[in-house]
Amino acid sequence: MGRTITVRGTGKLKLKPDVTVINLTIKSLDKDYSKAMRAEAERLDALTIALVAAGLSEESIKTQNFFVNTEYEGVRDENGNYRNVFSGYSCSHQLTVRFPFDNEKLGKALSAVAASVSEPELNIQFTVKDKDAIALTLLGKAAEDARARAEAILAPTGARLGKLISADYNWGQGNFVSPTNYANSNLRMMKAAGAMEDEALDIRPDDVTASDNVTFVWEIE
Repeated sequence: MGRTITVRGTGKLKLKPDVTVINLTIKSLDKDYSKAMRAEAERLDALTIALVAAGLSEESIKTQNFFVNTEYEGVRDENGNYRNVFSGYSCSHQLTVRFPFDNEKLGKALSAVAASVSEPELNIQFTVKDKDAIALTLLGKAAEDARARAEAILAPTGARLGKLISADYNWGQGNFVSPTNYANSNLRMMKAAGAMEDEALDIRPDDVTASDNVTFVWEIE
């Protein structure tokens, strides 16, 4: 093999978020395993009913993780020593709800969740829908960037790019999430205080910044 040049190209995009993702966690704790599971199921039903009533489809509610653990509490005995005492079975159900970005729909969803008995913890993220197309666009931009850099490096020498020898891509999965994050673990308290009644949200999420890299090796003519 003769002379070669290796250049890494970077593709970058800024995109307006068009998808809202509500991440919800419902929890239950009971010393009786069956009661803990039943309480979690009841909270899930209440949450689903609330979200559907707010105009979201049941199919948009997806389980991400479900955990059942044994919980213990450190208790001091009569001798002043700590020992672990069984507190109960803890169920934690993590869900996501995705829908097109819409402040009115988001406000209705939050109000409905706050009024339900499920009492979830939640945070909201903003992302983009067509991630596969975006990923391909980034790769194309990375290839253009790499070639432009390689040609700029060789231009003063009079040499030219020859045959492409290899392209190295790590197949990383971008998350394409806006840095804007909305978190509120006290929706029920706010609802009780009247703060969530007909709430008109005006959230303007920042752009999603996406980038990817590819390394190319060319022969030099």
